[in-house]
Amino acid sequence: MPNELNTMLAQQYQHALGKVSEAVVVDPSGLNSEKMAEFRSELRKSGLTMEVVKNRIALHALKDAGLKQLVTHESARLVFKGTTGLIFGADGAIDAAKFATKWLVANKDTIKVKGGLMGPDVLDESGVAQIATLPSRAELLGQMAAAFQAGPQKLAATLQAGYARLLWGFAALEAKLEKAGK
Repeated sequence: MPNELNTMLAQQYQHALGKVSEAVVVDPSGLNSEKMAEFRSELRKSGLTMEVVKNRIALHALKDAGLKQLVTHESARLVFKGTTGLIFGADGAIDAAKFATKWLVANKDTIKVKGGLMGPDVLDESGVAQIATLPSRAELLGQMAAAFQAGPQKLAATLQAGYARLLWGFAALEAKLEKAGK
């Protein structure tokens, strides 16, 4: 029978992580108190959150939540081993992966990426590194807007060039007629 503290932790995990469907799993044990404060501050600036979980309780609490694939996957015993922190928020796993990768470049040996979940795909450490190279949702929306805008801009430029040639033709005809004396 679970004790009251574990029951409360399971309820907290279900409340905090129940709707999370994409996350990156890290081991934050290399962070001292100063680095942890800096890490969490940078997370907040990026619109992300990290929840450090107790593995056994998290595995039971999240088996019917949005992170079900990650918790029930065969790699769960490797991912949920040791100190485990789930990074989530912003626009999903890509933003979390970009943050973790960027953090590791600037702060070696402070965290270790264990894996993650993006949509239905359970990722290992190399999978997280790969999705960190993908464009974020905001970048993709910007690219789509630019692509949609490019067509009308090209049409406007073509029409403008056509009008300019027509005006040049009329100016040339006018000069020719004036020269002929008409």
